Amino acid sequence: MPRGLSIDIPVRWGDLDAFNHVNNTVFLRYLEEARIRLFSELGDGLVNERSGPVVVNINCNFRREIRYPATVRVTIEAHRASEKRLVMHHRICDAGDPDVLYADAEVTALWVDTRAGGSIPLPAAVVEALESEN
Repeated sequence: MPRGLSIDIPVRWGDLDAFNHVNNTVFLRYLEEARIRLFSELGDGLVNERSGPVVVNINCNFRREIRYPATVRVTIEAHRASEKRLVMHHRICDAGDPDVLYADAEVTALWVDTRAGGSIPLPAAVVEALESEN
């Protein structure tokens, strides 16, 4: 698992709200897209129908509006917060000028056993991947 990654997402016309800028809920979808991409890097068997990460907290600071047309670059960096929690730091910037910051966010995910309905420790492969990046 990489500790972090960056993805570029083109802003779609449908992402806009009545004020002609990207709706704040779409910012959260951009963050989600980066998380899903990061989790897909975990490999087979770590995220499946039996267990996986569930978002338990999002704190997003909206810094600047995004107008159409644009392409945003979403970066994510993961950190182990505890035995069961993963904290991810996100940035949404302009893909052409990373000094233009649209938002930054911190997302906490808890690893859960979907059958038992409770939290479980992070899989060993996730812990090892995060520790190998230090």
